[in-house]
Amino acid sequence: MNNEILNFIYNLKREGIKYDLNVMRDFDQFFGSPHREFNSVHITGSNGKGSVANMIFNVLRKASSCGLYTSPHLVRFNERIFAQDREISDDEIEEYMEIYKEFIGGNMKLNRNPTFFEVTTEMAFQYFKDRKMKWGSVEVGLGGRLDATNIITPKVSVITKISYEHIDKLGTTLLEIAREKGGIIKDNVPIITGETKNEPLNEMKRISKLKNAKFIEAPKYASIRTFHPTETGSEIDVKTERDDYHINVKLAGYFQAENVRTAISAIENLPDPPDRNIIEKGLENSRWPGRMEIISESPKVIIDSSHNPPAALTLANSINEIYKKKPVLVVGMLSDKDHYSYLHNISRCADSIILTTPVEPQRSVNPYELKPIADDVFKEVRVIPDPMEAYEYAIQKYDFILITGSMYLIGEIASKLGIGIKPYWK
Repeated sequence: MNNEILNFIYNLKREGIKYDLNVMRDFDQFFGSPHREFNSVHITGSNGKGSVANMIFNVLRKASSCGLYTSPHLVRFNERIFAQDREISDDEIEEYMEIYKEFIGGNMKLNRNPTFFEVTTEMAFQYFKDRKMKWGSVEVGLGGRLDATNIITPKVSVITKISYEHIDKLGTTLLEIAREKGGIIKDNVPIITGETKNEPLNEMKRISKLKNAKFIEAPKYASIRTFHPTETGSEIDVKTERDDYHINVKLAGYFQAENVRTAISAIENLPDPPDRNIIEKGLENSRWPGRMEIISESPKVIIDSSHNPPAALTLANSINEIYKKKPVLVVGMLSDKDHYSYLHNISRCADSIILTTPVEPQRSVNPYELKPIADDVFKEVRVIPDPMEAYEYAIQKYDFILITGSMYLIGEIASKLGIGIKPYWK
């Protein structure tokens, strides 16, 4: 891609995150409101939203045609925007940006320019329209209520699980965070959640009642009858009010069974949902790069982008359940995370850790700042600031390695190793 174009897009990050939808609405309307040209499913949550968005995308692209919009990317910007079986190309990005530049420059004089995320969101919506997608599976970037994606009116809204995250932006209690994420609930649009905690559940129920939105709790609507984990995936039986499903997914960990349950609950509540065979095939074709993904067998290396304490606990429990030995951890973290709780939770599956640096200059944490916390919970702690040096050290000394803590760390290693990043297997 033209470096000038890519730099222009990334320089929009200087505008930061803006807590209003006015510019996004104006931006979208100026280019013909492309979000109105396809049906959508809108997905938010603290953990699992990317996986659920991916699963819904894979089912709907089997049923008809579907686009996928997620963030952030692992390796390349293009990964954020998929339509059916192809990601947006460099040439297409450049064409859209040439069109957008005039609006961006003009709006800077009147109000403010669209942010990085607003521009990428509009690009996704226009790409889905131009590629004539019937559906779009749209993942929220941050929160929900004031996220740029929230100009859409979906056929179904999904809130996965809620935990403490981005407390400087979303609130300091689960109720406040649930209120922000519950902002995607629309009038008369069914809302599906995988949440089980009373505080966020009650807040979501309150909003749903105000919006006259049918409220569906996935754990009650769909039951996981059997779950058999393997190193490379999971065999899952799910029973819903409508059907029985037997699914072999190439996604490891019990948390993926919960995501499957949430995705099925959402799909079944679409208008004219696809039949069981299509749902099963779509789910089995789902691939979510960087989620308990084995990238090497000898030594065994797993990458996982779990980046907050609940995800770390789920990951640690999954590793303990599937494997009979403890990995060495390679961990890099961002400044807006709960480092203490994260390291304590992930230590449940490991005794040794190598602390390194995610490739995100503005928010990466100096690994030496994490060392005092790690010293309290791990038997062996080493600091290697360069992520690829940390990776090379780990694979030379250990036979089982788990790389986690930040998607930016996973992305750097995946990029250097040339790991494929398509959101489906075939």
